[in-house]
Amino acid sequence: MAVSGAVAQEQASFPPSLDRGPLLSWLQRETDILPERVVAVTPQSITSVVSTFPAGGGQGPRVVIRAEALAPETYARTGSLSWHVSLNADCPGHRVRLGETTGYPQRNLLGERRILREADTEWRVPEAGTALDFAWRAACDAGFQGPFQTRSMKVVQADGAMATAAPASAPAPAPAAGAAEPPKASARPAPAKADPKPAVPKPAATPPVTAQSVTAQSATAAKRTGGPVAQIGSVTSDADARGLLRALGSRIGGRATWVEKAEVGGRTWFRAVVGGFGDSADANRFCAELKAAGRACLVRAGKSG
Repeated sequence: MAVSGAVAQEQASFPPSLDRGPLLSWLQRETDILPERVVAVTPQSITSVVSTFPAGGGQGPRVVIRAEALAPETYARTGSLSWHVSLNADCPGHRVRLGETTGYPQRNLLGERRILREADTEWRVPEAGTALDFAWRAACDAGFQGPFQTRSMKVVQADGAMATAAPASAPAPAPAAGAAEPPKASARPAPAKADPKPAVPKPAATPPVTAQSVTAQSATAAKRTGGPVAQIGSVTSDADARGLLRALGSRIGGRATWVEKAEVGGRTWFRAVVGGFGDSADANRFCAELKAAGRACLVRAGKSG
């Protein structure tokens, strides 16, 4: 752990400032997070929504959120550059309940995962103006706009739950001798493509999914009847749903992808779907790999074309 921590420290890249321009450039260069999915920026981390599951069956909405460390101190405290957690929202009561927080030593939820924080057993009321409060708003307020969707970007304060405490079983990695930057703490693994400075090979082989390929595959997918599919997210715009599919990159493995439109609870949702599985076991293996990487995935029956 000491060696891997030192390596991650040397490879980790942090934004030069939290001003809108430099931060946006860093976000697009070092992570696979879409700017429009970001819900909060704090001095410690940047938080985004990975997937949204609408309310239903007596339950409130649920969102899967992930974060990337923005300061060396964050990694120094937890030994993680990225992390993710599921958030259940009680919209009328302005309450949230967080699931288990899983951290990774590299950016983009890569590397060996470990538990940073146990799941909540009780509901909590997020403090106004914190990252946790903005995550609740993203789940409950249809008109919510993230920091990159507004004219002026605001840096907010971190909530204790979102800041992520260092795991008791694993001490924070010791700084490497002569290192310019100390390791980060708020769980955030090395980039999915490659760490900023080291040449970590990108998972290329299969060309990335583009808007055109998603559209082209939709025609084939629409003709499919029955068979299991993997739903990787449900969001409020077609563009965001296609963005979720593009973010899978080579993980799609040549399978068909498309977006389904659905009306749930008076709101329109766009479901990002992957199909073309041989059977349910194949679909479950695909989802298991995505979940292991901190992404949302649900196996269900496909709709007739």
